[in-house]
Order: sequence, then C-alpha cells, then structure tokens
Amino acid sequence: MSKTLLSRALGLLLAAAAPLALAAPTAADVNSADKELNQLYREGQELMAKSDWQQALDRFRRLEKRMVERGEANVDTALFWQAYVLMQAKRTADARRTVDQLREKFPQSRWLGEADALLRQDQAAEHSARGEGGGGGGGGGGRGDDRELAEIAVEGLINAPPERAVPLLKKVLRGTQPDKVKRRALFVLSQLDSQEALTELVEIARSGDPGLRSEAIRMLGVSGDDKALGELSALYRGAAAAQKRDILQAWMIAGRKELVYGAARDETDAALRHDAIQLLGAMDAVAELKQLMPVVKDAELQRQIVQSLGVAGDVDGLVQIAGTNTEEGTRLEAYRAIGVSGGDKASAALVGLYSKAASAAQRDAILQGLLIADDAKAMSGLYKSAKSKEEKQRILRLLTAMDDDAALEVIEQELK
Repeated sequence: MSKTLLSRALGLLLAAAAPLALAAPTAADVNSADKELNQLYREGQELMAKSDWQQALDRFRRLEKRMVERGEANVDTALFWQAYVLMQAKRTADARRTVDQLREKFPQSRWLGEADALLRQDQAAEHSARGEGGGGGGGGGGRGDDRELAEIAVEGLINAPPERAVPLLKKVLRGTQPDKVKRRALFVLSQLDSQEALTELVEIARSGDPGLRSEAIRMLGVSGDDKALGELSALYRGAAAAQKRDILQAWMIAGRKELVYGAARDETDAALRHDAIQLLGAMDAVAELKQLMPVVKDAELQRQIVQSLGVAGDVDGLVQIAGTNTEEGTRLEAYRAIGVSGGDKASAALVGLYSKAASAAQRDAILQGLLIADDAKAMSGLYKSAKSKEEKQRILRLLTAMDDDAALEVIEQELK
C-alpha cells in the first residue's frame, strides 16, 4: 500500500475505530441511585449504538440538566458524551466548545484524557484526508511518535492479506506495545476473514491479558460472525461472572436477541439475569421480555422486566400489566415504566390510568411516570382537576421540579 493510500485509509479508520479507544460505558459512569438519570444515560448510549446522534445528544443534554438540578457529582460524564456525539456528527466546532466547557468546569475530570484523545483523533483524520501523511521528516519525536506510528502500521494491516496480517498482529499482541495499540490490533483481527484471526481473538477472550480480555470479547461481537458468536456461547458456559457480563454486551452489539434471552431465562446468577433483562430492553426485544414475564418468579426481576419494557417502548403491554398484575410493586413499576417509554401515547395512557387508580401509591407512581416523561402539560391538567388539597400539594411539588411553561403557569396562578 502506498503512503498516500495508507494515510487516507487511516483517516477513515480513525473515525470508525474512535469509540474503541474508550472504556465500555456502564451505568457506574453516572453512579446515581436516581432511575431517571440512569435511564437517560442508557438511552444516550443505545442511540449512539444506532448512530442516531441528534437524539443521543438530546439525552445527554437532558442528563446534564437533571444532574445539575439534583446536585449530582458526575456532571462531567454528561458533558464528555455530548462532545463525543458532536464529534461523531461532524459538528467539530461544537465538540471543541463542549470540551473547553468540560475543562473549565471540571479541571480534575477523569474524562479529560479521553476528550483530548477525541480531539487529537479528529485532527489526525483531517490531516490524513488531506494526504498529510506525516512521514519522512528527520528528528525523533520520542515514544509518543513511535506509538502513533505503530497504530498507523497496525491499522494499515486491515487491507493486507490475512496470511500476512495475522502473524504480525499476533506479534503485536504478545509484545510490549501499549494497550491502545493492542486494542487496535484486536479490532483489525475482528475484521479479517480468517480462521486464524478468529482463533487468536478467542484465545485472548478466554485467557489473555485481563486488560485486553474484555476488548477481545467485544470485538467478537463486533465481527457479527456466526463462528465468533458460537465461540462466545461456548466461552459463556464456563466463564466467570465478569466475563459473562462482557459476553452479554457482545451479544447485544451483534444484535442477537435469542442469545441474551437465553441468559435471561436460564442464568442462575440473579445479577447476570438482571443485566440480561436490561439488555433486552435496550435491544427493543419486546416479544422476548413478554415471554420471560410468566417464567420469572422473583419479584425484583419481574420489575426489571417491566423497566425494560419501558425502555423498549411497549406502552400497551405496560398498561396491561398495570391493570392486571396482582403484585403491587410490579404494578407501580409499570406506571413509572410507561413514563420511560415517553411520547404522547405514554402520557395519554398515564392520564387515563390516573382516574382509575385505586390508591394514593398508584396515583403517586403515575405522577412519577409523567415526571419521567417530562410532560408538564399533562401533569398540570391533573392538577387542575384534583379533588383535594392534599392531591393538589402532591402534584404541585412535582410540577415545581419541571422546567416548562405549563408548570410555570400553574405556579404563577397559585401565587396570584
């Protein structure tokens, strides 16, 4: 491959592989007991996986706003992911301004290194697209230059014949290169149509360096190859809990609902079942979640199924659960999950359910659903039709937490 072609290919590869340099996002990044915050974060990550940058940006901006309102500690997390989404959407100037804001407000943020790397990758992609290869000059740039050259060399192997590329990639993975270079090597391996490349990925996923094991599992999912997914299934059966969790994420990346469903149904570890059920919601696996409902007897897991149905947007199913389920905690969770679904249909369903609610606890859960759905107009309608002073007080407290003209109108009316 010529230097010019390699340089241009690098620009594309940097853009495509940029997310792989990041640690896999988890709910621990938000580290909050607030379900709405965790939900917004999950939705943002799910929308990023679908390349729906505008909607993902909306979720992370709402997350920042809510975290500031509630005095949460990890607002920098929301800012970083806004910058990341803006960069993927090619809104480079906005991304840079967001990184500047992150640096100014949170000078000790753990995300600053990732943010700087994000900007550097964009600069490298721009240089590569212009054919500025960065080759031939004299003078040593030190270890940083060596590492960048190694990354370019590794990424260049994506277009090499597998019989030549795989031995070189194996050498990188067994050598002393930094983890970032090795992660690039894993990505290239996942893109090669080679049994030897697959075998190497599986070997690292099974017993490789702990720092690379999770990434190898993820790359097996990214490949989407049936053989790779079969290897993951075999690995799952004898894996430790941490590896199983990584494999569940890989199955989600590959879009294999049936594999995640199998774990949600058969796994003996309650925490892993919980994770699998959560992932089914992220995959919009409504049919699979409904199949689980009568199978799962644990009340806490049933509530997680209900929450996942909310993530998947199954308003009709949740209304049915709210009306027929005999376990009160599950019914209350269904009301809140309808709010997670969002949209006019969810709000209309909650308003209809409010008039039929049999207890104060049910009415409170429905109001929480409207708060999660961020529908101040529907909430203010319930306030105006409230029949008691206590009911008006409960609704007004929630309205005061909503930044919306409909909420302000009610507040202004009460202050006259």
